[in-house]
Amino acid sequence: MAKRDIGPTDVARVLDAAKVKYVLVGAHAANGYIGRPRATVDVEVVVQFPKKASVAIAHAFTDLTMVDTPVLTRFTRADGEEAIDIMKPIGSPLWKRLLKIAKTVRVDGVPLRIPPLEGVLAATFAAMASPLRRQLDKQQDGLDFARIITVNPKVNEDLLRELCDLVYAGGGAAALRLLEDARAGRQLQL
Repeated sequence: MAKRDIGPTDVARVLDAAKVKYVLVGAHAANGYIGRPRATVDVEVVVQFPKKASVAIAHAFTDLTMVDTPVLTRFTRADGEEAIDIMKPIGSPLWKRLLKIAKTVRVDGVPLRIPPLEGVLAATFAAMASPLRRQLDKQQDGLDFARIITVNPKVNEDLLRELCDLVYAGGGAAALRLLEDARAGRQLQL
């Protein structure tokens, strides 16, 4: 098994040193709101300057292989497992908004930019709604969404609606239905 020692603070240090604005998304961001962290093998960040971020990450983690696509730059380990995904803000209006509203927390003394609660919910909703995402991953996203709601009952519903409307037209209403289903303990259906 390959070594899995690249965490969010490692990526944050590199991006901060390169002066690249970013926001952590994905399971690592969700872990801050779930109450009981779940395992994940990759770090996902949305960055303001994707090329600059990719160069910095490539120089810092020379054992990773970089694959650039129109919506993200993925860094994989020798075994093909994802290590770091650099999400390009051009891929989604939501990503651009999360870059603007991120807040900074400290993890082990390292500043880390994360979305507010509603931003993590919106990013999770976006993953659930993606036609390109595997069904099994969508089920995990639904579980994450429900756990976040269970642990954080106070959600700014207006902000959640606004952010999820950036995912697709009507996304805000769909997200609020999911919110109510999660609060009621019902199975989430998107």
